[in-house]
Amino acid sequence: MSLTRAVARIVARRRARNAGLLDDERGSSMIELVMVLALLSIVLAFVFGAIGSLQAAVTGEDRRTVNVNEGRVLMAAATRDLRTATRLQSGTSAFTTAANTQATFYANLDNGNPPCGPKLVNIFVDAQTRLVEQVTPPDSCAGPTYTYTGASTIRFVGRYVANQGTQPIFTYLDASGNALPATPLSASDRLAIHGVKINLAIRQSTTFKVAATTLVNQVRLPNLDYQQVTG
Repeated sequence: MSLTRAVARIVARRRARNAGLLDDERGSSMIELVMVLALLSIVLAFVFGAIGSLQAAVTGEDRRTVNVNEGRVLMAAATRDLRTATRLQSGTSAFTTAANTQATFYANLDNGNPPCGPKLVNIFVDAQTRLVEQVTPPDSCAGPTYTYTGASTIRFVGRYVANQGTQPIFTYLDASGNALPATPLSASDRLAIHGVKINLAIRQSTTFKVAATTLVNQVRLPNLDYQQVTG
């Protein structure tokens, strides 16, 4: 006997009993009840499975939202700093280090009023996967030869950086927008930097199955366009 027929038979018995048309008051058989319970368990399994899938989807969306928001903060800070990169003197590079996960450069970043010379900015990822901004002011406001031996201000911009070894955070571009050779760049290659491509992979949770969110931005360095390397 199929489950459908068993359920139909029980329903028919109940209707007939309620109408006073059934003389047999023996009720439903044990087999019929077992089959009905089996059918209900199958239905409930589908219902709870759907609820679990919905909860997983909502949690995954929450994780992705956290990734995007954190990535935006990191991208905005890195973009702002890099856009202010400047050469100390004509014919020199704005960058002292140009690596996959670290960029150190001179920058017209909050130079004060009156201005007191470019600052030395170091952006890197630490062992806790945090993006760190380290800013060192010049020892003296008298240029053009500046030194940077004083105390630095360190700021943790954000967390959850998840770039893999084959996914550099910083890619350095020449005046034509072409990627420069593998980092860290040599002193001569650093002279050719005119832009930086930032590629940030952000993943808050490593236990929940949500892929990292990737944000990409290409930053033009306008100060370097007006300080061309000559000779």
